[in-house]
Amino acid sequence: MKYRINHERIDIIINQQFSGKSLADFLNHYYISEKTRNNLLNKKNILINHVPVESFELVLNKHDTLSIITEEKEVDYPLADKECQVVYEDDFVYVAHKDAGIIIHDDESKDTLASQAALYQYNHNINAPVRYIHRLDKDTRGLVLFVKYPLFQPYFDEMLKQRKISRSYLAITTGSGKVGQKFTFNQKIGKDRHINNRYRVSKTGKEALTKATIIDKYRDYLLFECKLFTGRTHQIRVHLSNSRHPIVNDEIYGDPSADFKGMGLWANKLTFHNPLTDEEITVRDINDPDYRKFRNI
Repeated sequence: MKYRINHERIDIIINQQFSGKSLADFLNHYYISEKTRNNLLNKKNILINHVPVESFELVLNKHDTLSIITEEKEVDYPLADKECQVVYEDDFVYVAHKDAGIIIHDDESKDTLASQAALYQYNHNINAPVRYIHRLDKDTRGLVLFVKYPLFQPYFDEMLKQRKISRSYLAITTGSGKVGQKFTFNQKIGKDRHINNRYRVSKTGKEALTKATIIDKYRDYLLFECKLFTGRTHQIRVHLSNSRHPIVNDEIYGDPSADFKGMGLWANKLTFHNPLTDEEITVRDINDPDYRKFRNI
């Protein structure tokens, strides 16, 4: 669908997909909660052809203009001392690079990616709460997706749940294998009851699915491309370690290596769709020196 944005107002031109369907059908498509839609209705912040809507049973027609007024809100995290590094931005989202060693969020600290994002939004007039769609481990570097309009957060949350947001990682490991060799890891993952902050393959754990391919070798190291289909804590790290391909410089599951600066896990690529135009968007992270030793990246 085509759209226009003017400050807090989004004008959406209804296309054939929603023609003949109710406004409720449209809102259901974007997983907008009953609380949010009733708030829009009561405040007359949802309009069809510039007329406030009175019922969600209203039938939409092709070329109708659906207008949604989103109220400005302040960022809800303390401001960090520096902005996050944004590598992609459009009308609805931005994608930030996270350095290794920084966490996504902490109630007691502003030295987090969420607080860096808060400063970015404050400096760039993005008047909305900070909303990230997924997390990365503290020592994992790479891309994190943020939503600029809370209205669309449920949609992106659901796309992640339905595996329609693709997250690709590069992992540097020890172990043996051939370039082109493919792996499917579907072992369940649960907490290690004996060691704090450690996870393990466990029959009583949660379902986890990782697919991986060896794409290059450097000396005695392998480079895996990994794709997540679930989002368990330490998932790639546990699955690779369990397969005897521990990630270099992983303090919990891996092997130390002086050949690389940090833990060899990089969330380097993210693919998702624009919520209104359905355009597929692929974002790649900034270059990382640790991975220049490999050719096939």
